[in-house]
Amino acid sequence: MPEFISNAKFYFETDGLTDLLVQKISGMQMKMTVAGGDAPIGVTKDGKTQTQATIGGVECSEITIECVATADSKKLLDWYNKCHAEALSGGKAEGRKSRKLGKIAIYDGDGNEKVQYELTDVFPTSYATGDLSAGGGDLLTETVTLGFTYFERKK
Repeated sequence: MPEFISNAKFYFETDGLTDLLVQKISGMQMKMTVAGGDAPIGVTKDGKTQTQATIGGVECSEITIECVATADSKKLLDWYNKCHAEALSGGKAEGRKSRKLGKIAIYDGDGNEKVQYELTDVFPTSYATGDLSAGGGDLLTETVTLGFTYFERKK
């Protein structure tokens, strides 16, 4: 009988970001684009249509990481700022040099890593905080959206 893995025990980390208190990860998706597959490409003798579907490329979505704000999570905003030029004054950005290797680990009930995804060339594309409310009882959250060029399941 196969072992079923819950999606409730997981962790995300990248080079230099290993102490995040992660609440939710969503949006990881990769798909092949198809060229020429949605219509005939020509007609042959006796009026027979010819179709052909060819791989046109690979598209990766962005993933969204929601974290509880802590002293260590400041590294998320620091990373975002390092990757993007200053908004008002322009300037140098270190986006290409600041891309990281990312890992998402999913654990079983005993805390053993059972599934691992590795993401290549991870970089932050947006950063936001949760709503602030006087007298509110919610924890402050930070949400970062990450782009990547490829992912692979290692386990």
